[in-house]
Amino acid sequence: MNILILLGCFLTLSICNDEISSELPIGFTPEEWENRHIIDDMGYRTDPPQYPVRNIAEYEPMQGVLIRYPFGISTSLIREMAEDVVIYCLVSANQQNAAYNSMNNANVDMNNVQFILGSTDSYWTRDYGPWWVVDGNGDIGIVDFTYNRPRPNDNQAPYKLAVHLDVPYFSADFVSTGGNYMTDGSGISSSTQIAYTENNECGTNDDSSIPLAPCEYVDDIMFDYYGVHTYHVVADPNNEYIDHIDCWGKYLSPTRLLIREVPNNHPQYQEIEAVVDYFENTLTFTGEEWEVFRVNTPNDQPYTNSLILNDKVFVPIMNSSWDDDALEVYQIAMPDHEILGFTGSWQSTDALHCRVKGIPDLTFIAYDDGDVNMVDVSDKSQTIRVATAVSKIKLSKTAFEMTKSNDSKKGNVLATARIAGIQAAKKTHELIPLCHQINLTNVNINFILDDDLGIVTVDSEVKCIGNTGVEMEALTAVTVASLTIYDMLKSVDKRIVINDIHLISKSGGKSGDFNY
Repeated sequence: MNILILLGCFLTLSICNDEISSELPIGFTPEEWENRHIIDDMGYRTDPPQYPVRNIAEYEPMQGVLIRYPFGISTSLIREMAEDVVIYCLVSANQQNAAYNSMNNANVDMNNVQFILGSTDSYWTRDYGPWWVVDGNGDIGIVDFTYNRPRPNDNQAPYKLAVHLDVPYFSADFVSTGGNYMTDGSGISSSTQIAYTENNECGTNDDSSIPLAPCEYVDDIMFDYYGVHTYHVVADPNNEYIDHIDCWGKYLSPTRLLIREVPNNHPQYQEIEAVVDYFENTLTFTGEEWEVFRVNTPNDQPYTNSLILNDKVFVPIMNSSWDDDALEVYQIAMPDHEILGFTGSWQSTDALHCRVKGIPDLTFIAYDDGDVNMVDVSDKSQTIRVATAVSKIKLSKTAFEMTKSNDSKKGNVLATARIAGIQAAKKTHELIPLCHQINLTNVNINFILDDDLGIVTVDSEVKCIGNTGVEMEALTAVTVASLTIYDMLKSVDKRIVINDIHLISKSGGKSGDFNY
């Protein structure tokens, strides 16, 4: 793009709010453009986290949200978020009182506000904020990248947060930006082409391929530091200078995607549909096809630039006739969430998601030294480990027939339960504090329907090659699958009974085989 066009775009997209009279543009200022070489000097590399690593997804449990002062969002939005989570506010020392008063006067619950002292350059905490991982020890930490803007104060924010929260900090030293990154939490992530083109080591200027040819330099970093084994890098279909994925799509869950939709006469119609076609032909971590939802953005509304925060979804709205339809799409795609629309100084390339950053729940791994401990399995031999488990669910006649005929109003009961069981097995270490994170090689969930007794039997088989067994993974799989069946049918049968959950067999390891 011509430099004069770039600068014109940046000027038109300059953003301001009620707190301040001016703000840096989301793109480069003319001075920053001339000094963009500074970016190369802002990063450094540490050793990666302990293998295996897992990158935490946005829709996983969150304890807080990172923002900065002066704010890029309304205090009404801050007040709503503070009802459920901690607001971590980056602010310079001389502005802390102003930040406090602004939130307090808006009736924000100040018991749920913590200040992190330090200057920032801009309010795009999504773009320069931390990416979170769980390492092989089960510890949650921050893996940092080099922010793709020559803004050293912003670039230091992840380290400041790591110090504030007392969590491990790692630096991968590659150029990136948070608005251009989505992950499913199970090793699959997506970005646009700038993930490669902004890293000189990739040696590419390809901005049109879907997908781009792999870049070993970046892909190796994604695996070693974030546990990403499948990285979808595609040309930005919006064809905008900012090239962020959150301007057109996001992961809603481990199985669901949201991608913008435009009329067939829109200049980017073909590019957007090409991206949709691509993702519809990729697979989730369970090996299933993605369920793709579309949100209509005829005038480039930023509806995909939303924040998933536990059981709420905050959606940027524009006071337009399309707002209600957008909120309805979210409600259909995420029926167990409360969908909330918020206005702001939103642009098609910069909205709500860009200006906030979730902080995952750190409490589930906390324990007192000498009280409880994770068993050290370092000295155990790696062997093939297999475990099977079973659960039984007693249903009413109506619920049983619904299960057989796939007639539940929520959809296919057993298919949903199977996905839930597989997902639960992979995340057992997150549910049971002292379980090890295990690289599972296979999870099978099967169902046996007994017409005479109205009982569904759930069987699981879990495998790995590792230092410890997978009994808990097998038991967790059948338990969560059973609970999912309950959830799918509870509207017609409140007397569902789940019982007889137990281990059937295990093999591998020093303790030998077990059969029930």
